[in-house]
Amino acid sequence: MLDQIDLELKLSKNDYRQRLDDLQARLYDMEQALLEMKAPVAIIFEGWAGTAKVRTIGILTQRLDPRGVRVHPITAPRTYETQYPWLYRFWLKIPSYGQIAIFDRSWYRQALAERTHGHGDIRLWRDRCEDMAAFERQLAADGTVLLKFWLHIAEQEQHRRFKRLLADPLTAWQVTEDDQWQHRHYSKVYAAAEDMIARTDTAAAPWQIVPATDKYYARIAVFERILRAFEARLGRSAVAASAATRSVGPDVSGAIFRRESSAPTTTPLVAPAPAPSFAEHGMLQRVDLGLRIADDEYSRRMKLLQTQIYLLGLEVYQQQRPVVVVFEGWDAAGKGGAIQRLTAKLDPRVYTVHAIAAPEGDDKNRHYLYRFWRRLPPRGAFAIFDRSWYGRVLVERVEGFARPDEWQRAYAEINEFERQLVEFGTIICKFWMHLSPEEQLRRFEQRQNVPYKAWKLTDEDWRNREKWPSYEEAVNEMLLRTSTPTAPWTVVEAEDKRFGRVKVLQTVVNRLEAELGKVKLT
Repeated sequence: MLDQIDLELKLSKNDYRQRLDDLQARLYDMEQALLEMKAPVAIIFEGWAGTAKVRTIGILTQRLDPRGVRVHPITAPRTYETQYPWLYRFWLKIPSYGQIAIFDRSWYRQALAERTHGHGDIRLWRDRCEDMAAFERQLAADGTVLLKFWLHIAEQEQHRRFKRLLADPLTAWQVTEDDQWQHRHYSKVYAAAEDMIARTDTAAAPWQIVPATDKYYARIAVFERILRAFEARLGRSAVAASAATRSVGPDVSGAIFRRESSAPTTTPLVAPAPAPSFAEHGMLQRVDLGLRIADDEYSRRMKLLQTQIYLLGLEVYQQQRPVVVVFEGWDAAGKGGAIQRLTAKLDPRVYTVHAIAAPEGDDKNRHYLYRFWRRLPPRGAFAIFDRSWYGRVLVERVEGFARPDEWQRAYAEINEFERQLVEFGTIICKFWMHLSPEEQLRRFEQRQNVPYKAWKLTDEDWRNREKWPSYEEAVNEMLLRTSTPTAPWTVVEAEDKRFGRVKVLQTVVNRLEAELGKVKLT
């Protein structure tokens, strides 16, 4: 693939200057239009050391409005960043709607370093490529304009550039030890890069291979490709129809130089069309809401379970395993009470409870999973979610806050998200707190008549009751499509609050014991 690129393409300095002014002006106009459209943009610069990526980025941003641009220089992960799944730090840097995020190196840098510097675990490499493709697919499905550039030079050209830089004390610092290692192992890195490009060159996020021997040609090639992508997104230009082609160069002699990908394009992963009759034949219809627990048994079990959770919390810290506990359920089903009993004996320094409501601020201006990625627990800690990412396929689906295509693809996106957490070592427990409409009404009326509980009851709670069948359909489909072997759902019979609390704690204990390899207490 890389050996098919003509590295001798050039552009005169005079042509470069003439075209650059026009491109910069047009890019500024496009930036303003994208901001008005609230379209996020991510531009990724990868490639060989010595290809002047920073200078290209500097010229690119020269005439853009700096208020709408963020440049992220990516280095090796810092110590605190290793406490989270590997894509965590990149999710925190995704552009908000209307913003341009430019990455000087990216997630590909880390994956390549692991492949070439590490032990070469092919399974880890494949997982990394799958994670990156899923990450980009999710951003693209959310409307992000994704551009990925690989600036390409030959080994001899890299050697010549390093020699020139190292000869001058004022520029020698620009050639790092890692750069020199890359040059010494050019063939090894070349093979890994070619494999990476083939695995991650998708319809949602195609690679653009840019011949960078001539800096003027490379810069104009990059700028023209960015401009075509912006125009295509905005529907403003006749070249939009050809924007899907992999153009990597300017029209120097009347014909645009193109690279057609050798990798098969892939269709973005979406959930299958929803099956009928979830409300009538789903999991909820098989739940026995008549289960109860006696007072003395409840007290005895609760005391034992809370002691076990305290001890298992210490083991979670010692083994440095992150834990995510998700609570979903009907209004007044006892989520808050279950969370209180779960955390009663836990060290307060090792858990955080996130009460999830409608997104606001930064959370509202980015991909819906962003706000959950940034609330993930570090190694050795618990994150407890009172409502969660499942709002996309529940309240957002039923209330029309998400389009059908958005909530339908969310099943696959959520499964990908949880898969990445599990592969990092995260222990996941997911609970649906279930009760009958009659019991919910009884609890609503009780809250209404008790002053210190009245604040819990809102107009929205009453409105949601009117849509019970629609929510029931959504819940059943959610349970079916997102209960996986590594992140299964537990439906909790919460008609009796005490029974529900005991089941929640017992399930958490069982899950932690199985994951941590601990023997159950008697």
